[in-house]
Amino acid sequence: MSDNFKPLIPGFDLDALRLPQNFGESLGVKRLITRVPVRKPLKTEFFRTRAGEAWRFQTMILELKEEGETFLLAPAVWDAVPELLRPAMMHTAIDRRNNLFLIPVPLPGPDGRRNSWHQSLAEVVEMAETKWVRSVANKAVGGYDMLIAATALAEPEWPDTSFQELVQIAFRDRLIQSPDHPVVTQLLGRS
Repeated sequence: MSDNFKPLIPGFDLDALRLPQNFGESLGVKRLITRVPVRKPLKTEFFRTRAGEAWRFQTMILELKEEGETFLLAPAVWDAVPELLRPAMMHTAIDRRNNLFLIPVPLPGPDGRRNSWHQSLAEVVEMAETKWVRSVANKAVGGYDMLIAATALAEPEWPDTSFQELVQIAFRDRLIQSPDHPVVTQLLGRS
């Protein structure tokens, strides 16, 4: 402050009025998770994945890339459209803004192999259990480049929401339990 400055309000301290970064906690506000996207990590975001078997599971999914939607399928539906299904490991992830999402990583095929894109994504997701990483597509090498944060970033603030709750939120409108589901009947040309 310059020597010539005379406060209009005696004792006025602007720094004392600033909100801290975690101001919501001090007000007793708790963030309610109402949306959990199912997607690959964005090339511009650092993310982490939650370690442990309790935070991932193998399942069968149907990806409609044109619509940008991923569906979870019950075993009763697997035989209805087998050529469109993909076995995947669903991983819990979080970005630097504490936004949760699920990453579907395709599993190896019946021959035990997976393509280079899927393999490199699996490696990035595994590294993200212990480090903040970014995943950037590299067409020249046929896979994802893994970029690790250059400085030590704070550990993620995982919410106390269970994995089952996260999956239910993510797939609440995209769970296919019957071959008569409208998405399946459309894919089979019955509607």
